[in-house]
Amino acid sequence: MTVERIPPQAARRQLAELQRRRFALRTAAGAMEFDAATLAAPGNRYARACALAVLNEDRLALTSSAEGIRLMDSLEACAGELDEAEKRELRLLLREGAMQRAVNQEEYCAFRKLAGDIAPAWERAKALNDFSHVEEPLGRLVFAAKRIARQTAPDMPEYDFWLDRHEEGLTAARCEEIFGALRGPLMGLIARFSGLEAPEPGWLHARVPIAAQHRLAHRCMAALGVDADRCRLAVSDRAFTSAFSKYDVRVAACYTPDSFADGLYGVMHECGHALYELGIGSALQFTSLGEGASTGVHECQALFFENQVGRSLAWTRRIWDALTAAVPELLESSPEEFYRAVNALRRTTLRVESDEAAYCLHIMLRFETERALFSGELSARDAPAFWDELSAKYFGLRPKSLAGGILQDSHWTSGEFGYFPAYALGAAGAAQLMEKLGGRSALDCGVGPVCAWLEEHIWRFGAMYPPNALMRRALGGPLDVRYYINYLSDKLSEVYGVDKHA
Repeated sequence: MTVERIPPQAARRQLAELQRRRFALRTAAGAMEFDAATLAAPGNRYARACALAVLNEDRLALTSSAEGIRLMDSLEACAGELDEAEKRELRLLLREGAMQRAVNQEEYCAFRKLAGDIAPAWERAKALNDFSHVEEPLGRLVFAAKRIARQTAPDMPEYDFWLDRHEEGLTAARCEEIFGALRGPLMGLIARFSGLEAPEPGWLHARVPIAAQHRLAHRCMAALGVDADRCRLAVSDRAFTSAFSKYDVRVAACYTPDSFADGLYGVMHECGHALYELGIGSALQFTSLGEGASTGVHECQALFFENQVGRSLAWTRRIWDALTAAVPELLESSPEEFYRAVNALRRTTLRVESDEAAYCLHIMLRFETERALFSGELSARDAPAFWDELSAKYFGLRPKSLAGGILQDSHWTSGEFGYFPAYALGAAGAAQLMEKLGGRSALDCGVGPVCAWLEEHIWRFGAMYPPNALMRRALGGPLDVRYYINYLSDKLSEVYGVDKHA
């Protein structure tokens, strides 16, 4: 039976109404999830899950119900009458709802439930250092993810489908091209500098009260120009950012008393996410365009502020008074010594504790593991040993436990396959952005002009353009990892006091 299409003007009005409802449902669900990680009582878990299930089902139904599909089909049929923003909105909505339209609802719900159920098994396996608790559910989750990929995009390789969901247009072949250009130079830099004496002052592990770290975080946010009227800072057991619009952005910080630098740079990272969302154009708000362009672009902004700004000598000097107020032990040090200490190489199997030179190698390890799982080359049972071999190859270290190895990240427990390469794209892109801005001297006049440039060339566009096109225009060309290699070489030479060309 032929379904009657909605007339163009009516379809455009319904698109605007759909976006309004989508915004409301997304905000309600996001606020509950943020509260769950920061403020809500743990006994509320079941009630919250029930409420979130309803909100998420209603949001998915906007584009995957019979009426939603009719609207999408009608908009596609009259695409010539849509303006550019409406065309992009339609494209993003079709991407967002593709899985729900193509996959049997029962199977999709089973996949989501499996992803939810694996989390406690994951934590149990970490606590007991026993992979058997998670082996079978991980295998089932990968199998289900592959089935969903085949049903949703039968002409696309299964792993490419999940890469593309996080970074529009990204493929495994493109990842390997980027990683192939990074792998040798990064390992060469690590080999060259790892034998040199590393700065390791005792104050790096000074015990700093959570309250003092939180005050320092607030001062950093203010110095970065984060608008306190539109952004709030909370404390959680993990660092993350939630944004519902440019008028409501929430940052959660995670602090450890004996590792204040990790908390500090975690906040700087999240401030990059927050500034991006706060800078999206007002005209795009309350639609699917009023969000970040992609995971990769978001991580580029976050890593730009964590590393290009946060770990720079110019920024260290700027916040030195705040640092010494929070960490009195630093009064016996200097900004220059602090800069060298926080930029030295750190041999570790943990991604979140990695230095910049090894960071992308951690991402390659995850990419190679995921790709092998999806190709069938690797079974869930053999995944820990595979991971440990790659760890030995890239870092010269084998994890001492599952928590320091294959179970250290939580992405797979929520079914988020294909996410990790975005971190590497972000790290390399951040270095190229800084070069585009004029290099490290761009920070000599403070972060205000830097933020203004980023808002003009990236932030204000939200998701209006595909991520590759947006970044190509901002960078003045395609991603070039040589900027990242040169940046690291220059910094490490300065940190270790050697001639870059020696």
